Amino acid sequence: MLLSSRLQGTLFVLAATLCWSMAGLIVRHMESQGMPVVFARSAFMALAVGLYLLMIHRRYTIAVFAAAGRTGVISGLLLGASFVMFILAITHMPVANAYVLMCGSPLVSALLARLWLGEKLSPAILAAILLALLGIGVMFAEGMGDMTLAGTAFGLGVAIAFGANVVLLRKKRHIDMVPSAFLGGLFSALATLPFVELSAIPLGDLPWLALLGFVQLGAGLILFVHGTRHLPSAEASLLTLGEAVMAPVWVGLFASEIPSFYTVAGGLIVLAAVILQTVATQTAANRG
Repeated sequence: MLLSSRLQGTLFVLAATLCWSMAGLIVRHMESQGMPVVFARSAFMALAVGLYLLMIHRRYTIAVFAAAGRTGVISGLLLGASFVMFILAITHMPVANAYVLMCGSPLVSALLARLWLGEKLSPAILAAILLALLGIGVMFAEGMGDMTLAGTAFGLGVAIAFGANVVLLRKKRHIDMVPSAFLGGLFSALATLPFVELSAIPLGDLPWLALLGFVQLGAGLILFVHGTRHLPSAEASLLTLGEAVMAPVWVGLFASEIPSFYTVAGGLIVLAAVILQTVATQTAANRG
């Protein structure tokens, strides 16, 4: 049985989300926090994506970067900025507040895709987005605290940067945009390097940082970029909210952290939204 193009995109993005959701579990095993983690994870991610591009394209790797062009550079800048702003957001406000703001990216993607690409948003997908945002709100209700101007700005900045990046990837879906992931890691590493004392990173953290860069972020971004070639922007962005559902599952299974009632209830709502989107996507594909 051949999978429709949109269902293939859904599976790619869900696999990416699965990779991204492992961040919390991996960080539990490390001493490093904050900027050193952003720097090392970004550097390892750039290395991983660079090696992937060399293995896939070999002597044509430079040509692939050239094909991505200015859009690839802008995409990389948005991606790198989102990595840095995420850390700044959770530094200036409770993590729950930051996550709720950042999860507005599907709405950003939907609006920008409508304006730039003319992509229409079906009622079913809009309902799925709103349902998912409700679920995110329930998940983090217990941890919500006071909002700060700086934290709010950085949290919204992540949502805008990520949402805009999804639309850029979709716009260039006919070419390989994985180079933008490499550039995102490179830009993020260079931006955070002045604030990191490399000698202070414990050697015992290096394997975990490499796992973050190669698998959690690197493999996740490669899968995500390929997924956006087959999915409308808002749908791809919506599926990434599954990260918030899976993250508590990993730490619950392997770090003995029992999720709260709100986490479970909100997670089920987000899961229902993802199922709604997947069914709507496949139904539309069958009709088409």
